[in-house]
Amino acid sequence: MSETVYVSKVNSSTETILVVDDDTDILALLEMSLISDGFNVITASDGMEGLERAKTDLPDLILLDVMMPYMDGLQVIEKLKSDSDTSTIPIMWITAKSQTEDKLKGLETGGDDYITKPFDLREVSARINAVLGRTRPVKYINPLISAMGEGFSEEGVAELGSHLQAAAEIQMKLLPDKPPVYPGFEFATMFRSSTSVSGDLYDFIPLSETRIGVVLGDVKGHGIPAALLMVMIQTASRLLCNETDSPSTVLKRINTLLFHNTDLEQFATMVYGILELDTGLFTYANGGHCPPIHFISGKDKTDTLNHNRSKVELLETGGMLIGAFDIATFSSDTSQLSPGDVLILYTDGVTETEGVKPNDFYGEDRLIECLSRNLDQSAETLCEVLQSDLLDFSGTTQLKDDRAVVVIKRTEVN
Repeated sequence: MSETVYVSKVNSSTETILVVDDDTDILALLEMSLISDGFNVITASDGMEGLERAKTDLPDLILLDVMMPYMDGLQVIEKLKSDSDTSTIPIMWITAKSQTEDKLKGLETGGDDYITKPFDLREVSARINAVLGRTRPVKYINPLISAMGEGFSEEGVAELGSHLQAAAEIQMKLLPDKPPVYPGFEFATMFRSSTSVSGDLYDFIPLSETRIGVVLGDVKGHGIPAALLMVMIQTASRLLCNETDSPSTVLKRINTLLFHNTDLEQFATMVYGILELDTGLFTYANGGHCPPIHFISGKDKTDTLNHNRSKVELLETGGMLIGAFDIATFSSDTSQLSPGDVLILYTDGVTETEGVKPNDFYGEDRLIECLSRNLDQSAETLCEVLQSDLLDFSGTTQLKDDRAVVVIKRTEVN
């Protein structure tokens, strides 16, 4: 199972509307309608609060009523347009049909559009989308063009976008098309990218009829630089992994290659292991990465997580970061997979997933607990269960970091 999610910063699902109105019924109605349209919605009950929310949250559009106490909507527009932090935020205001002066004053002050009471919610949605369609270039494209210089253009940004999409497609093709199939073992993967291209990688490299190399890595950072380094590591892995060299030797060679061919700030973490398909022996080396987790079958499912930890082996034998130091050293170690055992390799995009509560992270313990409850399931189902649990924990499909997971389950004695 492999899945990649591309997150667009100009999609309505990530755009925020600030609604300002002192009528709580209208405020609730607009909030409910806009949320159903896929927008994030924040609210304020008067003009002063609206100014504060606009300054703090910098929404993508502001919808405000003209008739409000303390500070009316037209005064709010004037103050928003005179502040450099909020001057480019598009503004729509709500006025009565008879208030022609309000309509003209709003346009003269710098407002973008208006709707009249009583309003149709479908019209509100249509007008908001129309305004956002006109103003997105101001927020997203024009600053990028300015940063790239006068020779660049909106068409150039569009071309860059198509190149990024092509790069993402090429990168996906470098990953295994599907998990390998061998008697006595199940392999499954989960892969999700936080942007169009990813700095995470995984790979399966056949070494002989009875041995397969397993690679999982995480490049520092995100976006294009991380993706390029990921391609370099994956290519090097396929060239350097062989039947005779130990995992520690292979990591040392990849480290040397990266150190001499990348900047000091570019490095990665990585696990490389060799699985003996006839015996279940897993020999591995770890370059600064999250320790793979070996779930040993046969534990009492009524035990608590703390009791179960004696049945969980963390493959903690490690080494230094990949590509950071020329003198980096690595050690190899082994772990024996018996029938029913599960081995999971994962990147920190899993354990560092943020929860709904501030400063709450998914963590290693929850990962162990989640999989421990489901060890009787297939490797593919374990990936699905993990993905579902991550979604429940975070409350969102949007990622702040890439995720890559490899699950190996030994099903029987060969």
